[in-house]
Amino acid sequence: MKRKSKLKIKSLPRFVAFTLMSLPLILMIPLVMATLITKVTPALNGPKKASEIATQVVEVSQVTATEDVKPTLEPEVSVSATDPLETIKIRLRSGETKDIKVVFLTLDDGPSEHTGEVLDILKKHDIKATFFTTLHQGDTAKALYRRIVNEGHTLANHSSTHNYDLYNNPEAFYADVKALDEYQRQVTGLTETSHVFRFPGGSMNANETCARGIVEMGFNYADWNVSSGDGSSTPPAKEIVAQNIIKGCRNFDISVVLCHAETKPDTRSALSTVIETLKAEGYTFMAMEKDFTYPRQLEV
Repeated sequence: MKRKSKLKIKSLPRFVAFTLMSLPLILMIPLVMATLITKVTPALNGPKKASEIATQVVEVSQVTATEDVKPTLEPEVSVSATDPLETIKIRLRSGETKDIKVVFLTLDDGPSEHTGEVLDILKKHDIKATFFTTLHQGDTAKALYRRIVNEGHTLANHSSTHNYDLYNNPEAFYADVKALDEYQRQVTGLTETSHVFRFPGGSMNANETCARGIVEMGFNYADWNVSSGDGSSTPPAKEIVAQNIIKGCRNFDISVVLCHAETKPDTRSALSTVIETLKAEGYTFMAMEKDFTYPRQLEV
């Protein structure tokens, strides 16, 4: 019994020694684990964060690319709801007229006793035209000036007297043009006339001085690129007049047709055929406006 007690007493210091030796190791384990957790957690999260960062970079790049490479947009065009021809007018003003197929039907030297018939034909086919008038007195003529305007056509200026000799006296020529301008305003009640002008005989019969003067007076002058052929004292038959106009218009994107339908019966008779044929082929008839560009024989 005494030997066993001695053994226990002898082994006690060893146990204590072992415990004391193991204590630092036990205390180091939490520290090591904490260190491992601190080191390992970022490593484990690294791929996730890297993926997130990469995603953010891609998103930023896409936003930047979107901002830097913006699609080229066509400018918005404001089209008047009350004017179905506004889109065509915008193209005419901009000069983008390829394949536009526009016809400006122009009638010279009226009004006459037959102008009403011409207006009836235009109304029947629902088209607008341009009337290059001279100065005619009397109630009938005045009523026709007003009807031209009231039915939406362009009342244009062809000088008061249609006198070629005035080209040799520019000041007298300007006065002749101005007299008709004032007369048209007085008769129609317009505050401003169209300021669209055609020289008697065309600008090739005028001269540069008169042409520059007309422009300085605020007019836009127009000649033609399609002729009905009815300007002579012996005009062709209506079938020839119609073909002259139809074939001529097929040669141009923008056609300005010269005719004298108010004074030439065969031309009046040809109008319906001309209008119906060209409309069926996709042409649009329009009245002239000052800010469009027209063919000119003499340019200044």
